[in-house]
Amino acid sequence: MPSSHDLPASADPDPQVIPWLSSPEALEAIDRAEAAGQATVARTAALRKKIGPDRAAAVLSAAAARSKAIDKWGAGPWLVTDRGIQQATDRAIARYKSRRVPAGLEIFDWCCGVGGEAMPLSDRGPLTAIDRDPKIAEMARHNLGVHRDQQAASDNEPVEYRSTVICDDVFAHHPPAAAWLNLDPDRRSESNTSETSRATHCDYLQPPLDDWMPVAKQVAGASIKLAPATQLPEECHELGEREWISHRGSCRQQVLWLGEASPPGTIRATVVTGDDSATSFAVDQLQQCDETDTCEAFAFDLDPAVRAAGLSESYAAAKGLRSLGGPAGFFTAPQSDVDALAQPFEVLWHGVADMKKLRQAVAALDGCVTEVKIRGLDWKPPTIIKKLGRREGRKLTLLASRIGSYCGAILAIRP
Repeated sequence: MPSSHDLPASADPDPQVIPWLSSPEALEAIDRAEAAGQATVARTAALRKKIGPDRAAAVLSAAAARSKAIDKWGAGPWLVTDRGIQQATDRAIARYKSRRVPAGLEIFDWCCGVGGEAMPLSDRGPLTAIDRDPKIAEMARHNLGVHRDQQAASDNEPVEYRSTVICDDVFAHHPPAAAWLNLDPDRRSESNTSETSRATHCDYLQPPLDDWMPVAKQVAGASIKLAPATQLPEECHELGEREWISHRGSCRQQVLWLGEASPPGTIRATVVTGDDSATSFAVDQLQQCDETDTCEAFAFDLDPAVRAAGLSESYAAAKGLRSLGGPAGFFTAPQSDVDALAQPFEVLWHGVADMKKLRQAVAALDGCVTEVKIRGLDWKPPTIIKKLGRREGRKLTLLASRIGSYCGAILAIRP
C-alpha cells in the first residue's frame, strides 16, 4: 500500500484557479457570495458567466466554508475548503498547543492543512509549513498572511519570525536536529474499512507512523495530532507524553508530545476554555478512587478529556471524589471544590431511576428537567425529557447511571 506521499494530490480542473483564489478579485467575489447567503441557481449562473465555471465553483465553495472558519478562528477573510476547516484545529486549542513549543526554535509544520496550527506556531519561531495539496497550501499561505495582519493591528508585540509555506512531499523537507516538528497525519480512507477502525488504529495514519516516528525522535521536540481514540504502540507511550484536549464540551484531539518538557509515560487531560486559558491534570502513575452507592451533597460529571485519557479515577482520587458505580459513571463529594475539568451539580434528590418516581420528584421540586446526562444506560435524553412531562419551573439536570446493581438517578442544579 502506498504511503501518502506516493498518492496523487487533488487538483482543480483549471490549475490557474489555485493562485487566483487568494487574489483581490477572488477574495472580493468570496466576500460577496458569503454576504449573499446560500447560492441560488440564478446567482450561480451569473457568477459562472462572469468568471468561468471553475472559478465560480471555487468561490462558492470557499464562501460556504468561511462561516465555519470564523466559528473556529474568529473574524477574518479566511480561505478554506469545507473539509479543510473540518480538519483544522480551533484557534483556542492551537494557541494552547503553540505555547508548549519552546520559543525561538525553528518549526516544521508537516501536513499543515489550511493553517490552523501554523498561524500561532508562526509566532513562536521561524516556520516552514508544508502540504502536498497545491490548493490547501495556497490557502494556508493566505491564512498565515491574514494572521500576520491581525497580529500587526493588535496591541501585541510584533513578531519578526519568517514563515514559509511549501507545496511538496513533507519528507523532502526534514527538520534539523535542533528544530521542532508539528504533524497532523490524515486518516486513510479504505472502502473496506470501517470509520471506527480508521479513527482508532494508527495503521491507517498517513503518513504512516513508521515513516514519521524516526524523524520525530531525532528532533528537539515534536507534537503529533491524533484522533482522541487513536491507539498507539506502547513504544510511543514510553517515548513521551500523551495528552487529550477538550474544547466546547467535547474531546477534540489526542497529542503525542516528544521532547525534554514531555516526560515519558505522562498522561494528561486538558480543557481549553479560551484563547489564553486552559486547565490540565497529569499523572505518570494511574490511581484508584473510592467507590460508593450513596450520593452526597454534590455530584460531578468529569470533562470528556479526563474520560478519554482514562484519568477518571486518578482525577477523582486527587480531588477527593468518590465514584458512583465505577469510573465510567458520575462522581460525588460533600463539597464542590474542583477545577474546570469537572462540572459540579448540587444534588436535590437521588433514588432509583423509575419514571413515576422521577415525575413525582420533579413536581415536588417545582422544577423541569432541561438537561439529561446518561452513563451506561440505553436512554435517549430527548425521550426522557418528554416523558417527564413538565415544561415550567426551575431548570433541573438529570444524571442517570448504573450504581451497583440498580439504575440510579440524580436531580440536581448547576451551582
